[in-house]
Amino acid sequence: MPPAAAPPGATAAAARGRPARLRGLKLVQTTAFRWTLGSAAVVALGIVATGGFFYWQTVGYLTSRLDAGLLLEARSLAAESRRVLVLRLEKSLAVDARGTKAYGLFGPDGAALAGDVAALPAALPPPDRPVPVMVAWERAGARDTIEVRAIALPLPDGATLFLGRSAADIAEIDEIMKRAMALTAVPAALLALAVGALVSLGTLRRVEAVRHACALVMGGEFSRRLPVGRRRDEFDRLSEMVNRMLDEIERLVEEVRGAGDAIAHDLRTPLTRLRARLDRALDPDARHAPVAEVLGKSVADVDQLLATVTAVLRLAEVEEGRRQGGFRALDLAEIVDAVGELYGPVAEEKGVALATLRGDAPVPLRGDGDLLFEAVANLVDNAVKYTPPGGRVGLELEAGPRVRVWDTGPGIPPEDRDAVMRRFYRVDRSRHLPGTGLGLSLVAAIARLHGLTLEIGAHQGGGCAVTMEAGDPA
Repeated sequence: MPPAAAPPGATAAAARGRPARLRGLKLVQTTAFRWTLGSAAVVALGIVATGGFFYWQTVGYLTSRLDAGLLLEARSLAAESRRVLVLRLEKSLAVDARGTKAYGLFGPDGAALAGDVAALPAALPPPDRPVPVMVAWERAGARDTIEVRAIALPLPDGATLFLGRSAADIAEIDEIMKRAMALTAVPAALLALAVGALVSLGTLRRVEAVRHACALVMGGEFSRRLPVGRRRDEFDRLSEMVNRMLDEIERLVEEVRGAGDAIAHDLRTPLTRLRARLDRALDPDARHAPVAEVLGKSVADVDQLLATVTAVLRLAEVEEGRRQGGFRALDLAEIVDAVGELYGPVAEEKGVALATLRGDAPVPLRGDGDLLFEAVANLVDNAVKYTPPGGRVGLELEAGPRVRVWDTGPGIPPEDRDAVMRRFYRVDRSRHLPGTGLGLSLVAAIARLHGLTLEIGAHQGGGCAVTMEAGDPA
């Protein structure tokens, strides 16, 4: 069972309703914001990696200096006698106002002989490589357990020299470095997110405006265009391209809207004549014209109908660009000369002076020679057709390329100059002349196919001037 057709206006209403739903598009769904998230993560990782490198270098350097000083002092003390050793330990501890040293001299039985370390740790550190250990530390009557980097040297008399330095300075620097990395990475990431959110909001607004305009066009408002700013960025260039496409769509839609009436108007007369003539021929009571005359007029009417249909098909072929495959390098001057030679006798027979004006240099152009000949011939044919006897027609060619056909006929009113390039449109005063109303629309299609523009204006001496020349690239 076929689906039910949508009620009239449903499509337009749905299109107009889309922008309201589109406004609910979340910021996090935009590509710009996702790129910002990625950039913020990369910035944060970069800061953490850089801070980690500096942390590793700084803490490692301070630790190595601490260890080197501890080993140097241990070797110096181990070389002293027992009395000098005890005196140096006491003097070193006396000047240690910050309490960063943990020194101790222990007898072979483990009894404390000197220093501020109350007892040796259960696992003694090696004598040649300082390692972190926990020791019972006593100073000024206060007792505590602290972590130090220490070594334990056995002395020749069986005693043990324990030397340790507090790692508080290194721990403080460690804390400072970690805090600095956090205070740098987090604000940098937040700043990147904030900037990305602002950029994404601007992008989202522009995309929303474009989508809203597109929804209105889909709803039937073909005159709507995408907004174009003054920044000339990629969005503006894309909007300009889409607007040119919408201009072409609007032109084609307008032509389609008027094509039915125009076709009916132009085909009704020959069909009516043909039907009336055939009715009279079938009427036994009517006075019949000679069969040859009836058939001849009927064939003429059929030829006019076929000419209209052929012109429509020809125009469709050109507008679809199917002839671009036959483009080649050619000389436009040769085409202009051929058109002038063809229509010279026609103009002379009507009493119209046709003048072909061009320079001696060739005018190169890449295109379809047959189509260009047809376009120029159409312009000259119209000029000769609408110019009264005694008038003049000019066919001019300039480098550029630029082809201009002018005449001294009645001309085309300004309000009709754009309309005559639409299909089947004919100025009212020209409807008594033979034609399909497709000539100038075909010329315009051929011009667009070759990247040329078609402009209709007035000739200085009265009449009409049609110019076909190279336009700005799209």
